[in-house]
Amino acid sequence: MKFQVPQFIETEEKIIGPFTVKQFIFIAIGGAILFLLFFAVPPGVFIFLAIPIGAIFLGLALIKIQETPLYLYLFNFVSYLINPKKYFYKSSEEIDTLPK
Repeated sequence: MKFQVPQFIETEEKIIGPFTVKQFIFIAIGGAILFLLFFAVPPGVFIFLAIPIGAIFLGLALIKIQETPLYLYLFNFVSYLINPKKYFYKSSEEIDTLPK
């Protein structure tokens, strides 16, 4: 009896339209923030705030840098800045005197 072997193990499934679940969550959170902001502030202020907020959440959902999603790329960048850097030098051979 032959079994079907999965072909695309590394790719995430497109569940909601052309978006994966993570992408849809980022877009939904951005949309919810914009929806609440629409009723909380005057129209001029809303447009001023909606463009950057919408761009940030769409960027987090859709942009990839070297096949790494933007949210993961930013997380790795911030953790690199926050965590201490440790450098260890290990010499492969010891030299007692300088060569002539």
